[in-house]
Amino acid sequence: MFKSFLIKVTFLTSVGLTVGCIPFWIGTGVVGGYMLSNDCAVGEVEANYRDCWDASTEILRIQKAEIIEADESKGRIKAKISEIDVTIKIDSIDKNKQRLRVSARKYFLPRPLFAQSIFLKIIKEIE
Repeated sequence: MFKSFLIKVTFLTSVGLTVGCIPFWIGTGVVGGYMLSNDCAVGEVEANYRDCWDASTEILRIQKAEIIEADESKGRIKAKISEIDVTIKIDSIDKNKQRLRVSARKYFLPRPLFAQSIFLKIIKEIE
């Protein structure tokens, strides 16, 4: 019995160490739930593309971000906020449903909580 438990714990620990940060699902609302991984927050947003794009650019403006690249046709914005590199990616699923991905890194190290805060601000702006 104890040996079986020990094998399971060892297996799960080794899987966790080899995979890295295991993503998990959070939240509801305009977003049908979103996932926070090692460096990004991703969720499906019930809004049209224009609303997602406008909310994203507005939040970056409020955060006093330096826009490095903005390509509306590709749905990608790269910006810098207080030395943190932020990338926002919007992919259309259908007319009124978009996949929003916000990633954040500082000195090549992931900043998932910063990405989550920007993601949630964009969602709030959309509402």
